Amino acid sequence: MKSLIILMALALLTACSSTSPVSVNAVAGPPTNLTVEITEVSNTKGQMLVLLFDNSADYHSDKNVNDPDAHFFRKLVVAPTSPLTTVTFESVPAGKYAIHVIHDEDSDGGMDRMIFPFTGMPSEPYALSNNIHDSFSKGDFEEALFTVKAPNTKIQLTLSTHLSKVTGL
Repeated sequence: MKSLIILMALALLTACSSTSPVSVNAVAGPPTNLTVEITEVSNTKGQMLVLLFDNSADYHSDKNVNDPDAHFFRKLVVAPTSPLTTVTFESVPAGKYAIHVIHDEDSDGGMDRMIFPFTGMPSEPYALSNNIHDSFSKGDFEEALFTVKAPNTKIQLTLSTHLSKVTGL
């Protein structure tokens, strides 16, 4: 029982982490092409949402990409290719960013979540920059940050379901 209380407290603290709408990039760097290779794409259903963030408030928002109040530094919506989907953001100012990829298999513009047995757990495959994951939340923005350097930067992300991230299966 004590471990359950500690686990719930940690989940609450993680969910309450501070967010800011201010960009982590004080100065825009030179234009850079950012190539994102998304591996372990298991099918070509729906669409791939590739979302680039420069601040923690937008990163932690889970708004549907079609919501007029949703904000991203940049977003690309592409048809998935299996087993690898590659996208390139052109002319991104060099700096620090975080990426969230969602394999939106039903093309509804957002991350589907389980109702039972793991209420709220993402049910569609996704990836976060630096391949981070957290059992109870999206993970820390600062842990997801990576550096984009001119003239070209390439990163690789591994797509998987939340259940496989948590269990390792």
